[in-house]
Amino acid sequence: MDLAFLNLTFLFGALGAAVPLVLHLVRRQRAGIHVFSMVRFLISSQRAIVRQQRFRRILLLLLRMAACAILAVIFARPFLRDQDETVFAGTQPEAVSILVDTSYSMGYGNRIALAKRRAAEILNELQTGDQVALLTFAVQARVVREIGPNQAELPILLDTQVNATFQATDYVEALRAADDQLSGSDFDRRTVYLVSDFQQSGWNPRSGGWRLSPGVQLRMIDVGDAQDENSAVTGVEIPTVASSESPAAAAAEDRTPDASATPTGDGTLSRQERALSGDGRTLDVAVRIRNFGQALFRDEVTLRVNGVETGKRRVDLPPQSGRVEIFRQTFSAATNTGEVMLGDDGLPVDNRFYFTVNAPTPVRVLCLEERSRPNRPSEAAYYLSQALSLRRDPPVVVDVRSADALAVSDPSEYDVVISANLSVLPRAAKDRLTGYVRSGGSLIIALNPAVSSGIFNSSFGELLPGRIASLSSPDGPRDRYRLLTDVNYQHPVFQPFSGPRHGDFGTVRFYRTARFEPDSSASVPARFDDGAAAVAEKPLGNGRTFLVLSTFDLAWTDFPIREVFVPFLYESIDYLASRGTMHERGAGLYRLAGEAVRLPDDARHVVLPSGEQVPVETSRSGRKLFTQTRHPGLYRVQSAGGQQTFAVNLDTRESDFTRMDAEAFAAAMINPVATSPEARETASWDRLVRDAEVERRQGLWWILGFTLIALVLSETLLANRTHR
Repeated sequence: MDLAFLNLTFLFGALGAAVPLVLHLVRRQRAGIHVFSMVRFLISSQRAIVRQQRFRRILLLLLRMAACAILAVIFARPFLRDQDETVFAGTQPEAVSILVDTSYSMGYGNRIALAKRRAAEILNELQTGDQVALLTFAVQARVVREIGPNQAELPILLDTQVNATFQATDYVEALRAADDQLSGSDFDRRTVYLVSDFQQSGWNPRSGGWRLSPGVQLRMIDVGDAQDENSAVTGVEIPTVASSESPAAAAAEDRTPDASATPTGDGTLSRQERALSGDGRTLDVAVRIRNFGQALFRDEVTLRVNGVETGKRRVDLPPQSGRVEIFRQTFSAATNTGEVMLGDDGLPVDNRFYFTVNAPTPVRVLCLEERSRPNRPSEAAYYLSQALSLRRDPPVVVDVRSADALAVSDPSEYDVVISANLSVLPRAAKDRLTGYVRSGGSLIIALNPAVSSGIFNSSFGELLPGRIASLSSPDGPRDRYRLLTDVNYQHPVFQPFSGPRHGDFGTVRFYRTARFEPDSSASVPARFDDGAAAVAEKPLGNGRTFLVLSTFDLAWTDFPIREVFVPFLYESIDYLASRGTMHERGAGLYRLAGEAVRLPDDARHVVLPSGEQVPVETSRSGRKLFTQTRHPGLYRVQSAGGQQTFAVNLDTRESDFTRMDAEAFAAAMINPVATSPEARETASWDRLVRDAEVERRQGLWWILGFTLIALVLSETLLANRTHR
């Protein structure tokens, strides 16, 4: 047991005990010595009386000082705290989020089985009363069981619900979901257990900014092994000429269309489109293969078109190298399916690659503008329409309207809606756009040069991934500008620009910027050199909003005349229209596992690669989106107009088993702030309430009160018997 006080401030009143001492010392009289001959016989008795009186005065002084001190202690409300509480703090209840990696690299060897075993060991170490959440993750996290005290069902869920998928890894998004689960607990001890093989491809060290909540601990459990031999088919393209550059690189370096042929939106000629516009052409099918391991890979690569083997090659790949095999292929139909097969290794799932060669379908874009002059289009809408009209693979159809036109037009007819320069969104248009996005639509928002932060925030409301806090001065000199220095090149829009000569966002100048505060559901894939958000996005219902914190004209920036502007638009359109980015889908030949695919309006059902038929559901807006693209392979869409096919493949960045720097990752994710101010305030209040309850049950101040009364009475009696 130890003594504690409810109101420590009153203990300063105990200093009042020094007041009687000070008065005693100040008022003490010092008598002089005078010798009288006739009273010498009284000396012995006088000395005895003086000693007695001195003792009484000291005792009286101590009683008065004790009374003052006890009075202060009474007001401080003392109580006895059980020391066992301090001992128990070491095993106090804990809130735990268990994150298990289910990306397809976990299918290598026995990694997924080892991950289940490690997660089961964590469950066995938990105490009764601990709160547990179980999550799996790949590109996105999935909550298997929300946080709660019931632990009985977790071993069964771990055994049945945790299996390797066909998707890549995103560690930051996984930790976000685990952190959200822990935020629902009021326990002081909160821990995330991350069970994974910790590949570098799942984390970009340059995409900093987000951290775990204050006080949340991260425990990393590695289930990787030394075996990293793996080869994969990483892509299929039908290029104009053999080239190792990505479409984004070509677009960034050459935006001038060739007058001799029809240009694609990425600056290269669409051999696919030219081939399928006639009776059939013989084309080059470029198959990209890479050896991610440390040993020589030697095997055969086979091409099948429309179910028939059309070519086979023997390949020798040195360690950590790649190559492109070119197959000459004649496509005689408007719709063709293809499959590339590479021998077998420890991870056979990435040795198959599927593609289709189809006539491109147009992407429909609605551009909402605000005109300063009635008969003159805005500069932002002009730049957008000119840039998007160059796209031919697939073609882009742009309709430019005012926001008021949404009262009579249906945004669900469009793949993407762009707010080019709206400073105010009318209420009717806002309701229409909100319903459009929630039902699966995508919205790009740019700023008006004369934007007002307050009006803009209230006008767009929940369509924004946060709020604009302030705007920089419009009168700043042009020689002072901001640059994009923090870009997340793992984001689908920016990933094609990650390589050398693939476009440099660092050359774009921003003369005016907005200070933006993202909300909890938003992500910030690009930031300015002062750390402020440059691009922000968030999911809303089944759709997504994408905010560019600048203008699409030259009022705030020179972005529209930079070489990266056009490919940035194309990548954004493809990403938001669920077409897959140009980099990921080659020339429109395939999608990635997990992507949503927009189906024809008359689609009835989809036949999965396994042969299972899945009915097609219609959203509230009438759009038909297919989201069950979990497995790689060929998907056949049955509709009234016939049969169509699309291909789904793995994100082969996951095939690279290169390990991340675990210490750097932990340092970047763990919040250096041990507890947040809100948590400290809550803990302090909880302690005060608990202590008040303990003090109320004990009532030590009553005992001290009676002691004080006894001291005062004793002081009174002693003072009356003491000579002054």
